[in-house]
Amino acid sequence: MHVKRIIVSGFKALGSFEMELGENLNVIVGDNETGKTTVLEAVGLVLSGQMAGRSVLYDLDPYYFNTGMAVEYFTRLRRGENPPLPQILIEAYLDDNSTGELARLKGTNNTRGEDCPGLSMAIVLNQDLADDFKSYVSNVRNAELIPVEFFTVQWRSFAGNSVTARTLPFRATVIDTSLFRAYFGPNKYLAQIIAECLKDDKQRISLAAAYRQLKHAFMGEPGIKEINDYLMQKKGDITGKALTLSLDMSARSTWESSITAHLDDVPFSDVGKGEQSRVQMKLAIEAATASSVLLVEEPENHLSHSNMSRLIDEISRKAAGRQILITTHSSFVLNKLGLDRVKLLSTYRVLTLSALSSPTTDYFMKLPGYDTLRLLLSARTILVEGPSDELIVQRAYRATHGMLPLEDGVDVIAVGSLAFKRFLEIGAMLKLQMCVVTDNDGDVAALREKYKDYLGGQHPTITICFDEDENCTTLEPQLLKANSLATLNEVFGTTHATGKALLEYMKRNKTDCALKVLTTTEALSFPEYIRRAIQA
Repeated sequence: MHVKRIIVSGFKALGSFEMELGENLNVIVGDNETGKTTVLEAVGLVLSGQMAGRSVLYDLDPYYFNTGMAVEYFTRLRRGENPPLPQILIEAYLDDNSTGELARLKGTNNTRGEDCPGLSMAIVLNQDLADDFKSYVSNVRNAELIPVEFFTVQWRSFAGNSVTARTLPFRATVIDTSLFRAYFGPNKYLAQIIAECLKDDKQRISLAAAYRQLKHAFMGEPGIKEINDYLMQKKGDITGKALTLSLDMSARSTWESSITAHLDDVPFSDVGKGEQSRVQMKLAIEAATASSVLLVEEPENHLSHSNMSRLIDEISRKAAGRQILITTHSSFVLNKLGLDRVKLLSTYRVLTLSALSSPTTDYFMKLPGYDTLRLLLSARTILVEGPSDELIVQRAYRATHGMLPLEDGVDVIAVGSLAFKRFLEIGAMLKLQMCVVTDNDGDVAALREKYKDYLGGQHPTITICFDEDENCTTLEPQLLKANSLATLNEVFGTTHATGKALLEYMKRNKTDCALKVLTTTEALSFPEYIRRAIQA
């Protein structure tokens, strides 16, 4: 079983949203506040009926409703209009598998009228309370939050039948490192996933029984008996009833809320955050063996590079055959899992890279250190060959625009000339604003052949910037051509008598010279192809 499509309206950041999902791995990326976490929450909610481990049937929150929708509703009410009632709708369209386990979820009760298995969750006004709701909103002048006490949850299949978590033939598991909190008491999330990891009901029953025996033994301790005898003497002074100390013996007091795990005899809450995240993430994956869908929120949190690499390998290996939705802010995670699995959220639209060529996908998976996520999230990108080129482009940009590129929403990324065409393939597919700044290496014809698909306006959002002077093959001679020998000697603090000597010095000290260009207050001129790049 897998979710092939999710449609959302009115839920948190997702006013109106639709996403097609792959059968196996889906890597969801996007800038802050684009709705990545909300997508995971929506999928988890419609498949499990829960938010943050609590049933939405009994725990509605006004902040589930899209803020813009709520504000518009009350604004129109105050203008005397009759706006449509606010509501939330989440639909999960499932694959029509051959085993027949989803047959009873199949029907056309969905917004598309599509005959397929699926689930819908609607949070709508309870019609039995419609008059009370109308009276409430008519008397509230400055309301902006939806009064959820008047609303109800309708969780149904596309066949039109009500569903519960127990009646569904699949499970969805949320693995969220933000839930891995170290409480002043036991970590309840850890206890929950340990309980799910236990191999059978016999182990769970044994653990619960041992905990009850421990509570009874507590009451028989001599010190506790002495305290309770003393409190009994106060009967009448404090209360007419017998006041004693005891452990909570009710059903709500369970081992999960009272017992804490240890690592090498150290309480779990006292070990490092990275170790907590790694252990809990791996336990959660083990506990999710029965789940058809895994929802993983930012697996890179608190992890070192090596631990993150091992964890991503483990997620890929142990989750084989199941559908996974992962959100991430890490280029490493993105590249390692595969750019062809990317779902890029941009202003609540979804862009995909599934049509990337296999060589490009393989290239980034084998060399996952590249900053592809910076490219995807930047409003405009300038690609350069190395760190010295990056520094000089930054200086040229500041000289022209009075600010550094990032302050103006432009990202300058050093990727190496061999990776240029890989990045350009991504940019062309997503119509990203991109510029490549490259050396001519003494062969302009070869350079034109290399970038023939991106010259001549075939891709209007992409610009290739280079100089056609084959006597100035790289950035260093280009800088000398644009500036006098005396000016560059002043910038570098050198006294070279000839341009040749200065060029040899610059090539031996590329990064140091670039840093001096970046930090100097000396007025400099920059090569024409760099000026073109920063003005494109």
